[in-house]
Amino acid sequence: MDSIIYMDPVLYKAAEAGNIGPFENYQTCLDQLLTPDENTILHVYLTNQSSKTVPTDFVDRILERCPPLLFQANKRGETPLHLAAAYGHSNVVSVLIDHAKALPADPESRVTEAKMMLRMKNEEKDTALHVAARNIQAQVVEILTKEDPEFSYSANVHGETPLYIAASIMPRWSELERGKVIDEILTNCISVDYGGPKGRTALHAASRLGDHGTARKLLEKEKENTLAKTTDENGWSPLHYAAYFSTWLNISVVKVLLKYDASAAYIAETEKKRTALHIAAIRGLVDVMKEIVSRCPACCELVDNRGWNALHYAVASKDIEAFEKYLDIPGLARLVTKKDDKGNTPFHLIAALAHQQKQWRVMLDEYGYGKREIYGLNKQQLSVDDIYKGNFGEIQKEILESLKDVGSGPIGRGPFFLKGDDEENKEEKDAMSKARESHLVVAALIATVTFAAAFTLPGGYKSDRGTAILAKKAAFIVFVVSDSMSMMLSVSAVFIHVLISVIHGLEWVKHKEIDEEAAMKLFGVATWLTMIGMGTMIIAFITGIYAVLEPSLVLAISTCLLGLSFFFLVYLVLRFILKHLKYYIY
Repeated sequence: MDSIIYMDPVLYKAAEAGNIGPFENYQTCLDQLLTPDENTILHVYLTNQSSKTVPTDFVDRILERCPPLLFQANKRGETPLHLAAAYGHSNVVSVLIDHAKALPADPESRVTEAKMMLRMKNEEKDTALHVAARNIQAQVVEILTKEDPEFSYSANVHGETPLYIAASIMPRWSELERGKVIDEILTNCISVDYGGPKGRTALHAASRLGDHGTARKLLEKEKENTLAKTTDENGWSPLHYAAYFSTWLNISVVKVLLKYDASAAYIAETEKKRTALHIAAIRGLVDVMKEIVSRCPACCELVDNRGWNALHYAVASKDIEAFEKYLDIPGLARLVTKKDDKGNTPFHLIAALAHQQKQWRVMLDEYGYGKREIYGLNKQQLSVDDIYKGNFGEIQKEILESLKDVGSGPIGRGPFFLKGDDEENKEEKDAMSKARESHLVVAALIATVTFAAAFTLPGGYKSDRGTAILAKKAAFIVFVVSDSMSMMLSVSAVFIHVLISVIHGLEWVKHKEIDEEAAMKLFGVATWLTMIGMGTMIIAFITGIYAVLEPSLVLAISTCLLGLSFFFLVYLVLRFILKHLKYYIY
């Protein structure tokens, strides 16, 4: 390129609109018309088309006049194909490929111009397929993979392959399109690269998202049966990721991984030597533990670099309810007497923990902590009873510190959330307490207003019988119903808030704190009841005003519209929240 001629505003606007007129008689080579970012006419045109299906006549005629534009990249290394792939302009992608096919192949490499264009990379080493996968453009992915199926699309500068990119995108965002992208890559590409950054694979990504459908497809496609055992740079297998990111509602990925290769449960990470069973235990995931033990019973024998088994980790999670459930699993129940490198059984850890958290004291009584013959002595010649009842401050402190030293999760996450750690959760509990107080005030205020409105009816009463004057009007009937609903919803919310406080106040009855997860769920229910109560209160206000002002119709309608603006505000706020939390991971 001899010189750069920046586009003047007229030519730029013509390129935006796809107007070929100003370019037909233009004397200078069109590939020299650039923006400061070195975008060509085609770049400008493609980035300004809002629809996926765009007219291709402009692209055709520009390329007929200047074929080099087909391969010309901007400052970021993006060709027109990169942009067409990013915006989902599938018809433009086809046109670009057709123009490239019309050019002669390279005599030395014998690679066609079309394939050279498909394999071109931007500054981050992304091909058009990388870009299409990242933007969930299934139709474009289909075209690209069918056009060059034998090419193995390698990783970009971040270590991401197209398959990894597609597998790592949140399933709830364009889930159907995302599934099609993955299907097209797995079906059309002869040599599939599963790789991702830091040694992770697409199966790690699917396991992290709880996407059992993609995990199953990947395992079915991979012929060497090594994908389930492939570990990242920290030694974490996909099963580690599934155990870490699973929830009590969704353990489907764990089931899929164990079904294809149960021996993955034997894999221990590089540094701390934790297996997926250890990870599930510290996360308090009972169903994951059951699934792993049922598929691979012998993995219960594996210990970490401190000699801790899964029950040691279960104590470290400080989730007493989960620990009690683990003891009902035969393979895990046998671990209560197994000692770590310092001779401590899980109940030695519980004995130290009971000094700080009273809910564990009942556990010690129920399981006979004082029986030396069952749990034995540790290397300091101390029994469970000695640690619990004796004055061994330094030893107790040492054990408590060891409970905190359970490491962190993958991709820099951690340390693990310890459910019963009062110090770490104090701020969160204080914030929740303040939130409940404010919600209680709001719910009580709604209840007060709606109660008062019920006895100060719009239009007043008939003096002779004390009945409502407007009782037969439709608007008045809606007012009464919505006011009653608002009253009922707000009082229910008040009841839930009071109930949570009462249960917290009665924790001494069973020496056991209320399950915070259950409290959060109740708080969520109360919040929704309050929000719906607000809506029904607004409806009561609107209908009550309308019933009274109906003779003056213009004023009545104007007032109702002002009241209805509340729901428009709610819509805008929810839309704003959803937009900014679109890629949030639970």
